[in-house]
Amino acid sequence: MKRLVVLALALAACGPKPTPAVVPVLPGDGDAHVAKPSVTTKPTAADPWAGRTDLITAPAPKPPAPVELPQIESYKLANGLQVFVIKSDRLPVASLQLAIKAGRMHEPRARLGVSEFTSDMLVKGTRRRDAVALAKAIDFVGGTIAADSTFEATLMSCSVLARSLGTCLELVPEMLTQPSFPESELAKVRDQMLGRVRQRLDDAGGLASAHVQNLLWGNEHVRGWISNEQSVAAIRRDDLVAWHKTWFVPGNAMLVVAGDVDAKKLKGDLERSFGVWKKGPVPPTPSYKEPGLSGSRIRLVDKPGQTQTHIRIAQFGIKHDDARFFDSLVWNYALGGGGFSSRMMRVVRVEGGKSYGASSSFDRNVDKGSFVAQSFTRNAEAVTTTKLLLAEIAKMAKDGPTQDEVSSAIANIAGGYGLRFQAAADVGAALIGAELHGFGREYLTNYPVAVGKVDVESAKRAASEILDPKAYVIVMVGDAKDLEPLLKKEGWRYQKVAFTETITAPVAVPDAPIDPKVAAAAKQLLAEAIAAKGGHAKLSGLKGFKMIATGSTTISGQTVPVEIERVYVLPDKMRIDALLAGRVKVIVAVDGKAGWQLAPDPSGAKIQLTEISASDLASIEFEQWREPELILLRAQEPGARLSLGPDEVIDGRPHAVLKLDPQRHVDVTLYIDKKTKLVTRMSYSETAGAETDQFSDYKDVGGLKIAHKRHSKGSGRETKLELKAVELDPKLDPKLFEKPTVPAATPAPKPAPTTPK
Repeated sequence: MKRLVVLALALAACGPKPTPAVVPVLPGDGDAHVAKPSVTTKPTAADPWAGRTDLITAPAPKPPAPVELPQIESYKLANGLQVFVIKSDRLPVASLQLAIKAGRMHEPRARLGVSEFTSDMLVKGTRRRDAVALAKAIDFVGGTIAADSTFEATLMSCSVLARSLGTCLELVPEMLTQPSFPESELAKVRDQMLGRVRQRLDDAGGLASAHVQNLLWGNEHVRGWISNEQSVAAIRRDDLVAWHKTWFVPGNAMLVVAGDVDAKKLKGDLERSFGVWKKGPVPPTPSYKEPGLSGSRIRLVDKPGQTQTHIRIAQFGIKHDDARFFDSLVWNYALGGGGFSSRMMRVVRVEGGKSYGASSSFDRNVDKGSFVAQSFTRNAEAVTTTKLLLAEIAKMAKDGPTQDEVSSAIANIAGGYGLRFQAAADVGAALIGAELHGFGREYLTNYPVAVGKVDVESAKRAASEILDPKAYVIVMVGDAKDLEPLLKKEGWRYQKVAFTETITAPVAVPDAPIDPKVAAAAKQLLAEAIAAKGGHAKLSGLKGFKMIATGSTTISGQTVPVEIERVYVLPDKMRIDALLAGRVKVIVAVDGKAGWQLAPDPSGAKIQLTEISASDLASIEFEQWREPELILLRAQEPGARLSLGPDEVIDGRPHAVLKLDPQRHVDVTLYIDKKTKLVTRMSYSETAGAETDQFSDYKDVGGLKIAHKRHSKGSGRETKLELKAVELDPKLDPKLFEKPTVPAATPAPKPAPTTPK
């Protein structure tokens, strides 16, 4: 220490003298003469890999190279169908993939969902095979067959072992050219579609995505139209037939055959199989004026009880053939498309300290789509999280991605591209996408190369041109009770809607005129059915009836025994007494425009008397309207429209199909046994859903044929009943329909005690 002090003094003495006077200081004012604590340094851990010369270092990433694809042969059949053949003998499998250029973007607003409905029905029956026969045919060879619709196209696929390719060549053309769209399956598919629509109300993320498209594109553009229960219920069999006839033509389709196939023999096989598909005109694709967007618009979707808020921020995107497409792939990967390496994920999870995620994406369609950023968080942090996402969008628009981000995006996008093509069928699916957008096979081969050409400047330029930090829409799906104070505090103006509110209002379409000959034939069939039932005089003279039935009902997968006593007095009085599982009693009564219900409360502890709401009364009114003992008379009402559907075979017996449109937003179809002229099935659809009733075991009761076995399915429930007693024009106590007086705390009846055996 002494040597260090002496050396420091010597150096100071050799330097220039300070010009100002020396200021005396007290000892301890500085640290020159203060003892310092000794510093102990931890010994550096020995690096076990240091100095090693036998280690393998990661190679520098190579520039993206073209992807080697199997040879693709293309030609057209005589009817104009474009065919692509991808031969690959790596696996002994073969597949057919057919694309019809008709999807969601081609639908009229009045028939939202018709493309999905049609594709779902393609596997439900042809003129030769019903749904079960089709399933058995493909299962017999261990294959798969399917149909689906997308925004741009309807897709059919069939995959089998190569030796069974003939099964695909038989079934796909049959389904394509001879769909029967059976009414019996129509009700099931409609019910499934309605289930998906209703499920959206329970899926806050799906609800947010639907609302943000509507808010961005509006109600005058196809991208802004969101299907609902009314639009699905409005689709009829005739709509499916018309859609199929309009768009399913060879000139509007392409076929890809991939796998271990004999290419020379295949062309002749395809001509024989698909040659039955006749040529037809290809209608133009509908076009819509793109809406403008200036400033910000916010929609708050109130979902009471929702503890988390789902957030969507949207702007207009780009077309797939836009010159900036690959640049956008790169900057979006850096922004929110790259998973945990993206900025949005980092700012929400790391800087924001949240356990939630965030991402961004943009549509890749032939038309201009949407750019959407999304996240979800606790209600209390919804506005803060939204501001974080908006800030990252603004930064990307201003500065673009960094060089490291561009390099990482190129390595991941281009490097992972080749992994998509694990089988020849994968190449076929990608080829269909490229051809739909007019790119061709070269696009698939050179995709990684195009990604590799993106640089910082081009990505920055594309981001600045596409992203607009001042023009966007925001949707938040959460509990308004928590969100409104936050939005008001921030000064953000917003539109508030209920989560149950219809996003796109349904459009009424006038009915097409019915051919007079068809109408006359339908009336004749109806007259024969009324005569078989017991005659018009007997039916029209019926004043009421009482029926007692036993059976079972299944709701949400749980089946319980049920006993029902049903009383009906024309024109508008009805009472149902139901005993479920031998212990829970429910009574529903309607007298004209008023009704009441007596049932256990949600806790099951008390009996609760409630008035039936107006909406429920409307549903009950339809129940009365479709009464099976009176439906044939209803079909003669002045407002009803009658037509005929194609004959169908039910349980091995031929049936005539009578279609009834009662002008009540309901479609009713009656299946009439051609031999007995009795109604054995009735299907109907309305806003609430689609249901099917089956009738059998007809017996004569006072001159009327009454079905004693009844099986109802639909709207999430199934009921099987057998009539034990039927009384026509019974003598009833007038007080039967009067609302009873029930004390507020009446306990629910307890089940009878059981005696141990």
